[in-house]
Amino acid sequence: MSHQNIDSIMVCLSPSPSNIHVIRVASAMLKNKTDHFYALYISDTKRALNDSNQQQLDKNIAYAKQLGAEVEIVYSDDIAGEIFKFAKVCKVNKLVIGKNMNMRFDFFRKPIYQQLLEDIDDINLVIVPVREKRIMNIFTNKSKVTLKSIVTSILILFICTVVGFVFFEMGFHDSNIIMIYLIGVLLIALITSNIICSVVSSIASVILFNFYFTLPILSLSFYDSSYLMTFVIMIIVAFLISTLMNKIQLTAASYANMANVSRILLETNQLLQKRQSVEDIFNCGCKQLSNLFNRDIAYFPIEKSSIQNPILFPKRENSYCKEFLNANEIGVAKWVAINGKHAGATTRYLSGSKSIYYAVLTDDKIYGVIGIYLGNDVLGSFDKRILLAILSEMAICLDNIKSNEEKNEAIIKVKKEQFRSDLLRSISHDLRTPLTSIYGNADVLLNDNSNLKNDKKNALYKNIYDDSLWLINLVENLLSMTSIEDGSVKLRIEPEVIEDVIDESLSHVSKNKDNHKIKVNISDDFLMADMDARLIVQVLINLINNAIKYTENDSTISINAYQIEDYVYIEVCDNGSGIEDKDKDKIFEKFYTVNHSIVDSKKSMGLGLALCKSIVEAHGGVISVKDNHPTGAIFTFSLPATKITINKDIIVR
Repeated sequence: MSHQNIDSIMVCLSPSPSNIHVIRVASAMLKNKTDHFYALYISDTKRALNDSNQQQLDKNIAYAKQLGAEVEIVYSDDIAGEIFKFAKVCKVNKLVIGKNMNMRFDFFRKPIYQQLLEDIDDINLVIVPVREKRIMNIFTNKSKVTLKSIVTSILILFICTVVGFVFFEMGFHDSNIIMIYLIGVLLIALITSNIICSVVSSIASVILFNFYFTLPILSLSFYDSSYLMTFVIMIIVAFLISTLMNKIQLTAASYANMANVSRILLETNQLLQKRQSVEDIFNCGCKQLSNLFNRDIAYFPIEKSSIQNPILFPKRENSYCKEFLNANEIGVAKWVAINGKHAGATTRYLSGSKSIYYAVLTDDKIYGVIGIYLGNDVLGSFDKRILLAILSEMAICLDNIKSNEEKNEAIIKVKKEQFRSDLLRSISHDLRTPLTSIYGNADVLLNDNSNLKNDKKNALYKNIYDDSLWLINLVENLLSMTSIEDGSVKLRIEPEVIEDVIDESLSHVSKNKDNHKIKVNISDDFLMADMDARLIVQVLINLINNAIKYTENDSTISINAYQIEDYVYIEVCDNGSGIEDKDKDKIFEKFYTVNHSIVDSKKSMGLGLALCKSIVEAHGGVISVKDNHPTGAIFTFSLPATKITINKDIIVR
């Protein structure tokens, strides 16, 4: 069986129209569907893109995505170095880059492709020749001259000239006046942030200095030939100051932009990390997007592979959220959910929509679709980067939740398997004794009935009855335990009188209660608590039966009930041998039993107290055990007290 090599191809993006041809050449080099295709754009501070260049870059990025490329945008001033690093990380074996054949040779800077040729050894560099007109990039968006920048420049030059006259009258050297004009050029570049104003002011400062401060005054001519060199140096210095200041401002703006992106993403990440459910993550992410873009947002949940009605996040007073309920818009959202690609306004898919839709997805699952209302607007390149980054953060958080859910399910599965194993082991061991006893006693009664005296028969009947009752209680505990643990039991919470619940439980406890003194003390005849009476009766039966079982005949068992603040507390106290400290933390665990010398040969499975704990906690209460003095144990559990409405204004418990 032959093994096909997987190619990893990367194309370098640029804001040039000819870059479309370079992308097409790189795409044509893909041989198999398994080949990796990357498109990389390096955004550096040395190049500020105007609107047309930015639009062309967006087109190039969209075209690369259309051809299946995985687009990455990196911020760095070392373009060649960053390309080399990215290629190494992605294990690229073919690198495609364009070369403008009309570009003139630059003595001071090597072309990107030439820098790559010197650094790359094990990567095939494919240079695609293209021809396009050279466009000066010095005049960017900030080159648009405004009336304010013109007035500011004129005012600063006027002030410099006035200060120059003061220096001239005071007999200062010409160099001091030149420095004043250089400071003026620096201020113009700093305040206007306009390269044209900076360059023009550089030339104007030389003309003003020549006109007002060189002989003959008020004339552009000059007698001293050395001034010619002064003018040349002055204009060069002024030009360098203005261009350097403009570059510094562009760099600062670029870094501020990157810092703003980092701040937004960090803030979003911190907000998302605090969310613990899929719904909370989408609510948080959508609110963040709505605040960032000041637009109406819709979230379409996906449940069981079917898209649901949208959850709307209106931002404006005159919200356009109703547009998301349009059948056409819902159709676009469904298309995105099925195909996993963004679509809608300003895209190549279903562009007639008024909103743009993105799927929040990971490698194997689509969690939902987010729609952003655009109307006649367009999302800028910067906004799209933030949007994609936030969607990526949401996908990562959703993946983490999914992973945690799978881990929890695995833990629950292991616990259930352990429970089943312990249950089978306990049943096989603990049921043998009562079943053997029932079988033996029944066999004697059947085969030797005529030879038995009545008192002996009654003793055998009683043993069969006791063993059968023990098995019935065991089955009830097992059924209750499994029902509570798998969540199939729905609590029917109702206000109940504590005295009635205790009386009901006493009527169902072991018949051995007649051999004990049972006292009931209730602080209030109308003491009430919110409960499922059927389950709480079972709790009391288990606790009272335990007290009867683990104490001697004629011992006293006390049942106390009282209220403290918002809870009713019920105690079952005995004066038996008590419970050792080492057992107190474990007796509420399943299948844990405490050995007592007075216990008969039938061993408890250790489910009674575990069942009590599950029932009490399901009611929002707590169960505990402590020592009774001088001897014995006290089991206490709490239940929410019932609110009794006396009138509309007074509520008592």
